[in-house]
Amino acid sequence: MNGREDDTFELPIQEVSAAIEALLFASGEPIEMETLSEVLNMDRNVIKEAMDKLISDYTNDPWGGLLIRRVDDAYVMCTKPGMKKVLERLFMPKSKPPLSQASYETLSVIAYNQPVTRAQVESVRGVSSDSIIARLLDRGWIREAGTLDAPGRPTLFETTQQFLLEFGIDSVDDLPSMELMSYKTIRDLEDSLEKAAGNDRQITIDNIIEQNQASAGTDDESENSEADNDAKYD
Repeated sequence: MNGREDDTFELPIQEVSAAIEALLFASGEPIEMETLSEVLNMDRNVIKEAMDKLISDYTNDPWGGLLIRRVDDAYVMCTKPGMKKVLERLFMPKSKPPLSQASYETLSVIAYNQPVTRAQVESVRGVSSDSIIARLLDRGWIREAGTLDAPGRPTLFETTQQFLLEFGIDSVDDLPSMELMSYKTIRDLEDSLEKAAGNDRQITIDNIIEQNQASAGTDDESENSEADNDAKYD
């Protein structure tokens, strides 16, 4: 059992699924498995069994508009992607300008090598990434993750649960083994993520630096064009 030793709360086993639904609905945000275990005063394995069934039931219900998603070691109740258009009619979200190729390049370096410093990102891109990192922070796709134990104590960055939710993956382990730089839109990336589920090979900063150096002598014209685009969007 979890929680405090003097906790006398006891939930009937037949009410576990209903309790989980209520907690996820009321929270509106991902709830860690540890928190669920403490609140329900119940073993994690029992909760996981109930959660797996709930996820399956919600996913396979053709009449429902909700899903339960796992994000790392947390769970969240959310709407099905097919409900996007009707939800937009209710909330009329403010249109966000599309991200540039340089932004996705920066996001790829952070996602595949997190936690990573601004200097490491810039060593790959070859240009300042201050404005792009600020834009990714504003979108909630990355966050500060402490500092590196090095001179100057540079800030480390990592992806967020919001990144996982919006890109439709359970964890960074599900990222496809290809460079995100090749994607021009979020839809391109989402399509690839669906096809590459389960592939856990990662790209390292050294890999990308080596690739950039290898292509530097034969692709100068393309790099100059990309630099112009970076300057335009940054």
